[in-house]
Parts: sequence; structure tokens; C-alpha cells
Amino acid sequence: MLSEAVRLAVGVLVVLFPGFSILVVTGVRERLWLAGLSAPLTTGFVLLLSLFTGVTGIRFGLLTAVIALVVVLLVLGGVRWLVRRRRPAAEPVEPAEDPRLRTLTGRAGLVAQVLGALIAVAGVGLGVRMWHKGLGSWQTPTQEHDTVTHAVLTAFTHFTGKAAPWQVLPIDVIHDTNVQFYPPGFTGICALITDIFGDTMLSLNLATVAFTVVVLPLSVAALTAAVLRHGRLGRGWVELAAGVAALVSVQLYRPGIAFAHDGGVLPNAAAMTLMPGLVAVMLVIGKRNWGRAVLVGVAAAGAFNLHPSALTSVALTTVAAMIGLLFTKAGRLAFVRALLPLVLAGVVAVVLIIPDVLALLRLGNGSVVDAPANIRGSQLGASFELVARLPYGGYFDPSGTMGQLVLGLLGLAGVVAAVLSRRAWPLLTAWLFWATVMVSFHYSPNSGFGAMIGRYYYRVANRLDTHVYLLIPVLAGVLFVALGLLVVAVQKRNPVPARFRPAVAYGLIVVLLGALTVTSFRGYMNTGALSLSQRYAAPQFVRYDAADDAAAKWLHEHAAPGETILNNANDGSTLLYVDYDLPILNIVPDGHSPIQDNITLLAMFNYYPEDPEVQSILRAKNVRWVYVDTSAPTVGTDGHHWTGKLTYSLAPGLSRLQGLPGLTKEFSSGTVSVYRLDLPQTPPRG
Repeated sequence: MLSEAVRLAVGVLVVLFPGFSILVVTGVRERLWLAGLSAPLTTGFVLLLSLFTGVTGIRFGLLTAVIALVVVLLVLGGVRWLVRRRRPAAEPVEPAEDPRLRTLTGRAGLVAQVLGALIAVAGVGLGVRMWHKGLGSWQTPTQEHDTVTHAVLTAFTHFTGKAAPWQVLPIDVIHDTNVQFYPPGFTGICALITDIFGDTMLSLNLATVAFTVVVLPLSVAALTAAVLRHGRLGRGWVELAAGVAALVSVQLYRPGIAFAHDGGVLPNAAAMTLMPGLVAVMLVIGKRNWGRAVLVGVAAAGAFNLHPSALTSVALTTVAAMIGLLFTKAGRLAFVRALLPLVLAGVVAVVLIIPDVLALLRLGNGSVVDAPANIRGSQLGASFELVARLPYGGYFDPSGTMGQLVLGLLGLAGVVAAVLSRRAWPLLTAWLFWATVMVSFHYSPNSGFGAMIGRYYYRVANRLDTHVYLLIPVLAGVLFVALGLLVVAVQKRNPVPARFRPAVAYGLIVVLLGALTVTSFRGYMNTGALSLSQRYAAPQFVRYDAADDAAAKWLHEHAAPGETILNNANDGSTLLYVDYDLPILNIVPDGHSPIQDNITLLAMFNYYPEDPEVQSILRAKNVRWVYVDTSAPTVGTDGHHWTGKLTYSLAPGLSRLQGLPGLTKEFSSGTVSVYRLDLPQTPPRG
């Protein structure tokens, strides 16, 4: 049996390797680009693969992905070789390091680089430990409702080899019909991992942890490096700041932990982790970097394929950050040089997301811009306070009394350091933009500037506030390096010899970071693990349990091919399809469905002895089994539910089944029962 560490390593490899290998083959060697663009480029590769397989009918899967990646690498390598052969004297795309950058040279520089890497690795290790503690095992299923959709869609892609935007998600998985749009990028990656391990729930967890604990630290490290490059800092200082940012990023409650706890919105959390890295490469893209611009465009489209809001996040943050470039002469020059490559990247991204957009417009049910805000407005002073207090909120902390105050203050101190050092203007303007959005939204969630931006995030405070959280690690990196620079630069009345000052600066950074880690950060990680455990290791409510596993296994052994299973997707019955590809009728947890016959069965199945309409539906769908879990958790509805209620749990039609003619209980375990349905030969008269 593979160890947990090896399983996670495989998941990380699937998320990072395709993008990393494409960058290397195309000649990109700079660590900033490798850290910031590898994962986004993987999502772009998965998007292109899904479009290709969707058009050609070739199966989307691990084998196809491997063959496609090899072909892409060979083509890109060949193109690069031809270009270099024809233009051997051309100016290299990768410019030499700016001689005006303030760097740490010699042994001091090497120590700083190693120290930064060790801090980053320690952060990743702490993040893995926190998530594993909260999950108990990488195979533990989450009990949240959105992950029902993610699991079904991952299994659908795994079983059918379909992953194009216009192919997923079919509400009727039996006949692959009634397709409704759901962004397929995240579940496409999960399906590739499922092809390796054969376990959908395991693949969802591995992908989630890979994005939140590995990709996010790399992403914020890349943005830190990009900001400091424009701040005229180079080797040594950049690695130290990036390492600090990576470690701080795993403490953040948002996006990963919060989104997993409140609804299980895993694709949105994964997409958010890509934002800092994409912004980073856009900030440093140079004049005539056309090849890199195309790669950035592909990566941005891939992020959109994970979750459409990602492109809005990247675009707004990039624009806000580039405004910061205008504060200096060198920044203005970089701004001008980046414009045309960024236009090309935007064009590539827009072209590649057309299939997603068309599928969304044709198949989507409603629009995010129509959603009302999920919070009430607060006083202006209280709204400003949120930027520092960073409350957990949501279902974990409904009163908002808990928070990550130290992280908030660390971010504000980073803002002060950015202002005083005048080395991080792009970061400062980006933070000011999102802080303004956050304050405005909490003050007036349904009107005003914050509400206007919030339209693209379902007007959900949790999702909108995440942008401020994602900039805090970068601000922390700037703060710690500013302290180090202060120690090294102090000339008057400094008893420390100049050659020892870098060592003193390193010591100060390590001591401060270590003190934070064993005190406040330790508390945040324990709280994060507790929050995760409420949906995984020690769930507060149960959708999947051992009884569902046993019932799914029993039905797999006893249901004949073609026999359909009536189920309520709000319980653990979706495991029948996810684990065994058994034909279930319902996959929507709140019982709402565009298939009216399915709603009729959920509402009125127990009337089948005397209702000819219900019997007609049962015969047409060949329903021979009924799966009932009497302890289905409660989920909220959209306010227009067929039950007339704001919550939904057990379907009315699946209650009071004892004694109904032709219905025999064949299996029972815990609160789960499986009935065999034998309809009478002659339907009742209408």
C-alpha cells in the first residue's frame, strides 16, 4: 500500500509537472516563472487536452494526457531549436540581471538563498501536517454539498473520458444527457489522479492539498520575487522574502480551509491559489516576450477553466499592481514594455475560454451577477477593522469573534514597510484596491463599489475577502526583508562589523519568524486543522459513512445491468456512481433538478401504488432499486424549491415506505436501507 507521502507526491506531480516541463522545454529557467506559472500552465494544458478530446472523440484520461504532453514537448522543443538555429545571434529573451539590483553576494548570498528555501520547505511541511491532521487520511471524504458535484463530475470524466466544457456536467449520468455547465478544470485534473489510484475521493483530496499547500506557497513566493525585482532587490533578499511569504501562506484560513469548510467549493479555492503567480509573471514579462505571452495566455485560460472568477481576480489584481509601476521611472519603462505582450496574452486567453463561455451561456443555469449578498452591511469603522482582524466567520465562526489578528497586523506592518522603503509600489496599490473593495462590500454589500466587484463572486464575502488574504504573505515577505535591509544598511553607531551584518539580519529574521511560528502560527494551524476535521476526520454532520460504503458495495454485487436506482443525492447514495458507476437518478444534493420526472419521484414516489403518473415514470426509467438514508444532512435551498421550504434533507417521497406493495427491503446498514421495487403488471387506472 502506498504511503500517504507518496500519494501526495503523485498528486503534486500531476498538478505541477506538465506546466513545469513545458516551461523548461521552451527555455524558461528563471525560478520566478517556474514557481508562478507551472501549476497555471498545467491547468491550461488540461483545458487544451479537454478541447481536443471533446472535438475528436478521443478519450480524456491519463494515457491520452501523457501522449499529448510528450507530443507537445517534442513540438515545442523542435520549434525552439529551429528558431535558435536560424537566429543564433538574437537577443536572448531572458535578460541578464539588472546590475542596479541590490543583492547579497558571495557566501552571504548563498546562505540567504538556502535559508529562504528551507523556510519555504518548512512552511509546506507544516501545511501538509495541518491538512493531514484535519483529514485523518487522504482518503477521507468531505461531507459538504458542493463536493458531491465535484466527486460525480470527476467520476464521470474518469468513467467516460469526457471533459470538454460542453460535455459536463450531465444531470442524467445514466444516458449522458441534460448537460449543465460546471467548470471542468479542477475535476479534469482530479480525474487524471483517479486514473492512477482508482479512488475519486482520494484524488479530490490530493488535488486540493496540492493546490493549497504547494501551489499557493510557490505562487506567493513568485509574486514576492516580482515585487522585489521592481523594488531593486535581487539575489539573497528575494529568496529570503519568498521563503517567508511561502511559510506565512499556509497559515491563511482563506481560501483553502474556509472554502473546504463552508460548502466545499474546492475548484474556486484551487483557482484562487493561482492568482498571485499569474500576476507575478505578468509584472515581469518583458518587451518582445511573445512566446512567454502565449504561455501566460494559455495559463490564464486554464485558471478560468478551474473557476471563471479566476480571470477576474487575475485581471483586476494585475491592473491594480501595474498602476504601482507608474510610481517610478524604471517602473514606467517596465509598464510600457509589458503592454503589448500582455495584450497578446489576453487575446490568447480570450480565444481559449470561448468554449467555456459558450457552454456557460448555453448550459448555465442563472448568473453569478444575479446573486444577492450573503451578509448584512456593517458600520464603516467595523468594516475597516476587518482588514486587521481577519475574522474566521462563516459556519465555523458565525459570530465572527475569532480571527487571525497577528496575520492582519503583519499585513498592515508590511504596508507600512512598503511605504517607508518605497520598494513595493505594485504590491501596495494591489492591496489598496482589494482592501477598498473589502471595506466597501462589508459596509454596503448590495450597492456601491464593493458590491459591483462582488457581482463576479456571487456577492459572497468569503470569496471576495480572499484577495486581501492572498496579499498578506507577500506583505510579510517585504516586511521581513525591510527589517534585514535596515540591519545591514545602518552605518552610524552600529557596533556590528559590516561583514557580520548579513548574519545578524538572518538571525533576526529567523528568530522573529520562529517566534511567530511556535506561538500565533501554531494556534492558527491548530484552528485550521479543527475546522477541516469538522468536515473530514470528525464531521459535525454525516453524508458519507460506512453504511453508505456497505450499501454501495452490496448494490454493485446485486444490481443487474440496466436496472436504475432511485436515490436522494443529499445522502451518501452518490457513492453508487462515484465508486461503482451504478446508474443513479439524482446527483444534485438539494433535490432541485432540471429533470421534472426526477423531482416528481423525490416528491411522490411513495404514492406509486395508486398514482399512474409515478408508475409510468418508474417504468420508463426502469427503476428497480430504491436507496434511502433517513439521516440525510440539511442543506439550504435557493428559496424557490419545489418543497416550498428553505432547507432540504430527506425527500418526502422516500419516507413512509414500509408496507408498500412490491417494495421489499433487501439490505440495511445503520440508517441506510436498499429496497427492491417490483411494480405490478398492470398500472393503476388514472
